[in-house]
Amino acid sequence: MHLADRLELPDPYTARPYRGASDHPAIVDVLTAHRVANGDAELPTVAQVDITYANLRDCDPDRDIALIEAAGRVVAYTRASFEDLGSGTRDCIVFAPALPDHVSRELRMAIVAGNEAHMSSWASGVERAQYRAYAVHPGPELPAVGEAAWLEERGYSATEWSAILVRPHLDDIPERSLPDGVELREVQPDELRTIFDAHWEAFRGEWDFREQTDADWVEFIEHPYRDTSLWKVAWAGDEVVGQVKTYVNTDENQRRGILRGYTEFISTHRDWRNRGIAGTLLAWSLQELRDRGFAEAALGADTNNPGGAFHLYQSLGFELTAYEAVYTKPI
Repeated sequence: MHLADRLELPDPYTARPYRGASDHPAIVDVLTAHRVANGDAELPTVAQVDITYANLRDCDPDRDIALIEAAGRVVAYTRASFEDLGSGTRDCIVFAPALPDHVSRELRMAIVAGNEAHMSSWASGVERAQYRAYAVHPGPELPAVGEAAWLEERGYSATEWSAILVRPHLDDIPERSLPDGVELREVQPDELRTIFDAHWEAFRGEWDFREQTDADWVEFIEHPYRDTSLWKVAWAGDEVVGQVKTYVNTDENQRRGILRGYTEFISTHRDWRNRGIAGTLLAWSLQELRDRGFAEAALGADTNNPGGAFHLYQSLGFELTAYEAVYTKPI
């Protein structure tokens, strides 16, 4: 059964199947409004959605995506997928942004219920399975409100936390240096796979780790804003020990009238953590952006990163703008 047929929506909403790339502008409009309302730093583009939807993993676009309309306009969409995590758990993921004027308990509950019904069979034959959803949250020490509270009504619990951080200026960047035996090298085309693999392996053992797929590599190579001249990659001999792969979303900067770079895709080899590598590469990345005429930087982070990344970013001048909770519920 198609996901759209599982959604028992309140009036005046109707659900229909995804129609391919022709739906991407509407998806971007919904996701943009959702992110702005929830304090997310980056605005999406059609180019990004084109690449993401061309490389979906464990999601059949002909069955697992539905667009929700009211008065002939797309006001929300939902995408069901699953991830088999390194912990042995299968996470069945509810993703359902909506235009702010259409965020309501009744609609949200109907979308989540329909997704659960659609994905429940995906737990068959799996030792451990759970639903996963996301919601903006005032913070780990505060009670849930809005969509987060509605998820808790359905039996979901906040199990992980992420944060959006922005450095509103590129002044006063601290001076940092790499430890002995580690050097910065200009990225070469034949090193891209090594850099990609090192970044992926650095997160083995974290709560959301899963094995990489060919689609992950393709999405990495086809990232619309990939600019290796902005990257800071540290090596010890032939081994990548740390990296910050900065990019600039030129479309977003034009739309917002800002000059921002994203110091994202940050990782450190587990054997080289707590030696100042990530902090140095991030400081150098900020200097690179400043020297190229940019005015601010942003990134996202897990607040419980084992390397203490969340606190490192704050020590380098990044300011918290929003929390998002990861909610899970056993199947």
